[in-house]
Amino acid sequence: MSQEPTIQSFKLDEKGLTHIFGELEAKLMDAVWELDQPTVQDVIDHLGGDLNYKTTMTVMNRLVDKGILVRHKVGRAFVYAGTASREELLAGVFDKMVRGMFGEDFRQIALAQMIETAEEIDEQLLDDISRLIEQRKKSG
Repeated sequence: MSQEPTIQSFKLDEKGLTHIFGELEAKLMDAVWELDQPTVQDVIDHLGGDLNYKTTMTVMNRLVDKGILVRHKVGRAFVYAGTASREELLAGVFDKMVRGMFGEDFRQIALAQMIETAEEIDEQLLDDISRLIEQRKKSG
């Protein structure tokens, strides 16, 4: 990625990409990732043809401004592509979140809550965390 994507918030109560995007942004991103360098019209057609062209173009251009999409002109139309794959983008967002949680202010709270939550979810998860910590210590 040439530019760090701008993700302003993480919505805890949402699902999938709507954790970090609005509903329309999430649909558009999924379409861009599924298609190979689509135009705005390609994205609209892929999503069933019901979206307004100008609205779709505006949202996609805002995603360009945020560093999440790139675009270049092919003929008379712009084609769009993600600056990262879906997995890379989500990993980057999660990395930023974790670094924020384990910063100076929240370090102890984050650790305690993570362990408590892991134990509530599944004791095996707590064992997995312990095993990963031991592996990390051994590998230096």
